[in-house]
Amino acid sequence: MQRLPHRPIVIDRIAGLPPQFERVRDGWLFRRHGHGPALPLSDQECAAFQREGWRSVLLHSAALPLLGWLAWLVLERMLPTWSTNAIALIFGVVISLIALALFGSIRNAADAPARRLASRAPVRPAREPDDAMQPSYATIIGLTMGLLFLAAIGTQRTASFYIAFASASVMLGIILAVRRWLFDNRLTALQREQLRARADEQRAARRVEKHAGRSWWKGALLLGFVVVELIFLAGGVLAGIAIVLAISGQTSEQLTFGLFMTGFLPGLALGALAFWPLERLCKRWTGASAVHAFDWIPAGW
Repeated sequence: MQRLPHRPIVIDRIAGLPPQFERVRDGWLFRRHGHGPALPLSDQECAAFQREGWRSVLLHSAALPLLGWLAWLVLERMLPTWSTNAIALIFGVVISLIALALFGSIRNAADAPARRLASRAPVRPAREPDDAMQPSYATIIGLTMGLLFLAAIGTQRTASFYIAFASASVMLGIILAVRRWLFDNRLTALQREQLRARADEQRAARRVEKHAGRSWWKGALLLGFVVVELIFLAGGVLAGIAIVLAISGQTSEQLTFGLFMTGFLPGLALGALAFWPLERLCKRWTGASAVHAFDWIPAGW
């Protein structure tokens, strides 16, 4: 399938756009959620949808730190007798809900082609869904526990910072789990069977590689990709926070949760600029995704 190469892949992925478009000889096909019935559209229509999605992501990314700052001010005004730590606990939940609402708005924008093209007759039937971008429950639990561990061992910031970080981490895990559950429950019985069959084929292929003596080096290489990709992401986040601190004139000891979030999002995007090429290379060399770090381990390894 030919993707859309002219837009930043990180932004497009957040917008949920590339998986829904497929290049054909005389134009493009749009598949809702990447696997719905194929609806035809022209090059101009496809480019227009891409531009709208790109602008939507930039707008929502700018809105998150602003709304987070306003949320903190509102909580302080509404709860004047509460301690800073207690407000931070609530703030972690509120900022997560704000992020969820903004993400839902982005996904609604990504669904604009489905609404505008609803009157067109499909030219190809729906196909097998792809759950490659959906983290497993084991991955979600591992991510949440890892973030909570970072909050537990942190000592360089105020207690309120880590309290807000921990509550936001728990909310993130809950949101991802609900998103995975919704994805699974949208599937038809046939689609679930297709995904199970593909998973069985992948497990069988891993067993064959293991018996042939090739599984160990792929696992080691994949582990290396996991470590390197995490380093790139962390480096991007640290760079984003450092830039925000330099602009605000604050030191790392004065870093608040609001400043952290302001630098975190653009820093994460910066790290992802290097992360995604590595992820593509990882899939090419190992046949697996480092994003699903808890999913690739063969049974009985």
